[in-house]
Amino acid sequence: MGSGIVVTEASQPALHHLVTDVVRWLDLPVTPVRLTLEPEIAAGFDARRTRQLSIGLPLLACLNVAEVRALVGHELTLLHRPDARQVIKTLGRRQQAILDEEYEDGRARRRVGTVRRKLDPLAAEVQHRADGAAITAAGGREPAARAFALASLVQDEYVDFLVESGIPPYALRLFEAGISDLDDGWRRVVRRGTAESLWDEEAAALLATVHPRLAEAMTALGAGPLPVAEAARPVPVTPLTVREQRRLVRELRAIDALKIVRWTTFQEAPAGWWRRRAAKKTKGVRADVAAVLGREPVDDVEAIQVIHDRAPELTTLVFDVPVEEVTGDDGPHPSQLWLLENHLLRRGWRLEHPAVRGVLVAPDGRRVDGYEVLRADPTTVRDLLG
Repeated sequence: MGSGIVVTEASQPALHHLVTDVVRWLDLPVTPVRLTLEPEIAAGFDARRTRQLSIGLPLLACLNVAEVRALVGHELTLLHRPDARQVIKTLGRRQQAILDEEYEDGRARRRVGTVRRKLDPLAAEVQHRADGAAITAAGGREPAARAFALASLVQDEYVDFLVESGIPPYALRLFEAGISDLDDGWRRVVRRGTAESLWDEEAAALLATVHPRLAEAMTALGAGPLPVAEAARPVPVTPLTVREQRRLVRELRAIDALKIVRWTTFQEAPAGWWRRRAAKKTKGVRADVAAVLGREPVDDVEAIQVIHDRAPELTTLVFDVPVEEVTGDDGPHPSQLWLLENHLLRRGWRLEHPAVRGVLVAPDGRRVDGYEVLRADPTTVRDLLG
């Protein structure tokens, strides 16, 4: 866990007040709190083995006040147990075993099942109390369940964001390159809304196993979509200085403190970075479309239409799963957006903001949102791509 930026009443008054209030409600000791760029709220220890709570800016963009309180209460309850180190490690191992048991089969599944059963008794006792603290801090089971559900989704989406919107590895030369405004880029992405929600009944059931005291509320959440989006009532965050932003990026990317970094922002980075990123993404997409067609697509318009019309076949090809297990999705597919983006960038368009995929501006100033174009009829796509 990185060292982060210390949270004080002066530096982050709203967040400091929230944590202080949760500590008072749960009758726990005052704990050092630090801001990070990790997509988590996590209990841990610093290099001197001092208990501390890390709060990730990516979660603060997507969770409301009650949901943040739930995760803070849960983690502080774990952190102030006498056996905190062992407990945190045990819960992490059990959660991983639950996930592995879901997706493994044969001997591997039996092995992780044995590990899970061995850890279940301690984990059940610990989670019962910690989940109870989350419920108390949030003011109910529903916001507590939503907090854990959204946290799991944000972790997955943030990894994709770092891959899709971070620095292209092929742009690096003699020096390390760094984008300092990662948090601003992430907030722009969630403000627009992600393309699809990974939340469903299966995801809810897994989390209900991890948090049995919240099982009923978690199962109820599984009945509907749960998109990663900008929180309606977020915890206000005081903007960080450029120096603080760069420090957090160094910690997130594990860049050595002595390494020289050529810093930039999304908007100030070379346009070639984003053109090469789009070209690299579409290379694999075209290969997949050609494999389904048995020939190269005539143009990007045909490739986009094939992805729409034969999505189950493409999913089966890419992920090697039986076609009957592929669920339908009527919305635009990210690979369609990559094709559209790459096509327009080659013609002199630019991304409105490089962190937000698919929103482009023409040389004459015309603005289009790729998702809106792809949701329209095929003629709209053909007219745009010429």
